[in-house]
Amino acid sequence: MKMTEPTESASRRAGLFAVVGIAVVLALVYAPLLIWLGKVSWQVTQLTNGAVLVLFAMLICLRTNLQTSRVAPQITTHGLSLLFVGIVLLWLTHHTNLPPLPLLIVSFAFALAAIIAFVFGRIGVRQFRPALGGFVVFGLLIGLFPALDWPLRAVAAKYAAAFMHWAGLPVQLHLVLGGPPELVLSLEGRNYIVATECNGFGLLTSSLLLATILGLHYRLTLVRKAGLILLAVPVAIGCNFLRIVSICLFAPRVPLSYPVVHEILGNGFYLLGLALVWVTTQRAAIPAAERWKPPPDPA
Repeated sequence: MKMTEPTESASRRAGLFAVVGIAVVLALVYAPLLIWLGKVSWQVTQLTNGAVLVLFAMLICLRTNLQTSRVAPQITTHGLSLLFVGIVLLWLTHHTNLPPLPLLIVSFAFALAAIIAFVFGRIGVRQFRPALGGFVVFGLLIGLFPALDWPLRAVAAKYAAAFMHWAGLPVQLHLVLGGPPELVLSLEGRNYIVATECNGFGLLTSSLLLATILGLHYRLTLVRKAGLILLAVPVAIGCNFLRIVSICLFAPRVPLSYPVVHEILGNGFYLLGLALVWVTTQRAAIPAAERWKPPPDPA
């Protein structure tokens, strides 16, 4: 027994040093990617809330692991297999013609999962799935932002104009050229530019992130996960064009400055969209009998 304890202690130290060494190397390898993601999230306002959601999910998963799992850094077969997949994906970014950003995002997710497996074990990785899934979705959406900006603006302007026309309002939608193209809604002598900030990408990102994180957290079936993610898209688009409609209707009629009206209504429809995704997830994850179960009588 006296000979075993020093051996176990040395083994734990060796495992700790190995895990720390691998983590440092991976941090240096993926630092450019993480710095770029941070800069884009800070510069593009539509992505800032999404970045906060991912960080919040990471912190919650970390707290859960610290409360329920034993921290025992060691090199495991499961962790090495995850690390191998991450390295292969990283290699593919430099040796194939495939889009590099998706490969880098998924590669980092596997590398991070490997470190989690080394520290918390297989259960720790399972508990971190919501945060890892959210990170992957967020990274992929960042890459899609330039391509989706104009289509999302066009959809928002088109549906907003159609809704106001259906309501009997004299609205007109114009495409203004002669520089960067602009979509302009004209209503009652006022012009409203559907700018990049109005494309709804922030709500779309947050809705998809919330659907992904909650779907993985509640361990919904694959069909329900896919349905929840697909639902998040029309919810985001619908809330965004209704936000534009409400701004056009209320801005001239309330004794508040336009920026104040814009922020109040924008935040209101943003929260409405997230609430719809949240409620739908709760209904999909928790049986009705449990949702409506009365609280126990006090003793």
